[in-house]
Amino acid sequence: MGRRGLAGLIVAAAVLAALAPGAAAQPIVVEGVGAHAVIERSPLRISFQDEHGRTVLRQARGEGPLAVPPVPEPQPGGADLLDAPALYAPFPFLVGARSSVEIPATQWVGNLLTGVEGGVAHSARDVLAVERAGDGVRLTVSTTDPSRRLLVEVAPGAPGTMRVSAKVTPDDGVVTLGDAFVSRAGEAFRGFGGRHNALDQRGEDFVNWVAQQNVGAGPLEPIVAALPGTGGDRYMFPNGPHGAFHVQSQFISSSGYGFLLDRDELSSWRMASDRDDAWQVSAAAPAVDYLVAPGEPSEAIGSLTAVGGRHRVPPSWALGPQLDRLTRFGTETEASYKASVEQDLRDIERFDLPLSAYRIEAWRYYEPAQLERVIDRLHARGIRALLYFRAFVGTDEIGTDDPAEFDEALSKRYVATTPGGLPYVFIGNFFGPTALIDFTDPAARRWWTRRVQAALDLGADGFMQDFGEQVLSGMRFHDGSTGAEMHNRYPVLFHRITREAVEEWEAEHPGRDVWFFTRAGYSGTPGSAAHEGGNFPGDETTDWSRSSGLASLATDMLNRAVGGAYGYGTDIGGYFDFHTPPTTKELFIRWAEWAVLSPLMRLHGSINAGTHTPWSFDAQTVAIYNRLSRLRLEAAPYIEEAWREAAATGVPPTRPLWLAFPGDPEAARQDQQWMLGDDVLVAPVVEEGARSRRVYFPAGCWEHPETGERFEGTGYARVAAPLGRLPYFFACGETPF
Repeated sequence: MGRRGLAGLIVAAAVLAALAPGAAAQPIVVEGVGAHAVIERSPLRISFQDEHGRTVLRQARGEGPLAVPPVPEPQPGGADLLDAPALYAPFPFLVGARSSVEIPATQWVGNLLTGVEGGVAHSARDVLAVERAGDGVRLTVSTTDPSRRLLVEVAPGAPGTMRVSAKVTPDDGVVTLGDAFVSRAGEAFRGFGGRHNALDQRGEDFVNWVAQQNVGAGPLEPIVAALPGTGGDRYMFPNGPHGAFHVQSQFISSSGYGFLLDRDELSSWRMASDRDDAWQVSAAAPAVDYLVAPGEPSEAIGSLTAVGGRHRVPPSWALGPQLDRLTRFGTETEASYKASVEQDLRDIERFDLPLSAYRIEAWRYYEPAQLERVIDRLHARGIRALLYFRAFVGTDEIGTDDPAEFDEALSKRYVATTPGGLPYVFIGNFFGPTALIDFTDPAARRWWTRRVQAALDLGADGFMQDFGEQVLSGMRFHDGSTGAEMHNRYPVLFHRITREAVEEWEAEHPGRDVWFFTRAGYSGTPGSAAHEGGNFPGDETTDWSRSSGLASLATDMLNRAVGGAYGYGTDIGGYFDFHTPPTTKELFIRWAEWAVLSPLMRLHGSINAGTHTPWSFDAQTVAIYNRLSRLRLEAAPYIEEAWREAAATGVPPTRPLWLAFPGDPEAARQDQQWMLGDDVLVAPVVEEGARSRRVYFPAGCWEHPETGERFEGTGYARVAAPLGRLPYFFACGETPF
């Protein structure tokens, strides 16, 4: 008999015992593979145990009702000054009203402007009835609202996890349902996707809502950082320090478990923020679903990412240096863009730039036969060709799309609609009429598949898949979803449909291995990481800031990595330069150093300055960048092997030091260093003007492969880092590359 079958017998025995005379005081035990749940009946309280019977997570004790006044969340502008009271009790739910307001147009379309909810919070009380449900149990539970019950299911999930689902009945007037848990002193909460603010969200409260273009305050940062509730130097506009393109409703706890909220609606999280002995999550729905994965961090990461998805191993060429030729909004023409591509082809050869892939962003400026010839020329030089796709159709003429496809998509209703069934047209990022493609519509999916496959037929080896954050609550979709239900789910669906189109094409073209990378993302079972080839972080500012510039990258990369989205590739030099200075030579070189030992290395550019290239600066920059590119090519096989390990185990190629060196509290504080695989410590310079940096060396002996300097851990040392020298270190005795 397998372990799953044995678990079923144990559950059956537990249910029979629960129904037997005199069983009212006995807890109900649900056994899974490597995870168990113990359910106390009166009052209801669920505990989760690991395979050794150690309790790692337990619902908080408490009871409603609690009056909740309407307090804005999030607060406009990204400050956090007010908090409504929260009920810390099993399955708290709010009976009342809630509403959200999104930014309706332009650069931040789809981002939350604000929201408000209020009413009376209730919670679970006693288990009234128990019945078997598959390998688990179904409970009927009384609540502090005499007119309502909770229906709760607890069952083994995928190996290493327990799944809990609950819903309120009747659900009229119920606007949120969640759960609350005890938090141990000093418990760390790590993950949550591409967050810039910290590697540990303890003490933080925030909402999970996929957002675009959250940027730091630029030259106003000293003023903004001094204001209460902004998050200091981590502040970003418009959604504050927690805003992210790639959001994960999951985390890894230092107390021996992982947690994944398996809901798409807006969710609110209080991570030991208003009280230090408990944390709470709630979803904007009358139902909640979540997974608990007991185990130490690497084990919990493996269990959750096996369900939620991991970035697949890319073709080897995608791990080499890449260059994007972006299009400049408002100033680019077909002639100027084509001239830039031609100049790039000459300069790549002239400066002997090591290059594995080149992306033609404004590829729609070319006739198909012209584009084929350009791709052929790249292939002749051993360079793969990448193109560009986005989640919407628009009337802009910047070479990334054909405005005629806007007319076709609207006329055939391939786009999200209004509640009345008309195409939902909004003013998008490029300041023209825009409509979001409806990937729930089978006809729209077939249309999208034809577009992707036609580009691959031209010889493209892959593409950037941009956007996915623009769903508004007023939109409606072919499958009946509202915009509020679809907003976080949309990038998952977007990337899944594209992956299916690519795999169908690859099956018809043996030997072709397509790779694409994305911007927006969300978690789930599976989430977007299961379909993506990699991510770019999205529109970093061209500065050194901790909020959205160079110093924001490590936290972003490491937070999403532990959730399976570890294929991270930044825009070298930064992108968003509306309110920050143009990228300087120093910033460009330090950014390239940062990227060389990250999962992906990619030159991009900024909105106003255009594509960043080494020859945009001077001969020294070219020499340094080419040397870094050669280092990248030497390291690529090692990175690929670490990626293969990640695809098998979930443990990412780039590892936060808290994961690589458990039990070392000083290592856990490092948010500007990482381990690449098992043997390489990376500590890039992220401060302007610095020619050295203070490096924390964890236990062991570490050697700089370029200088031969050796350092002993545990402890700090000041390491010389002249411009062009990346502080990185091999474990002594190892030669990874």
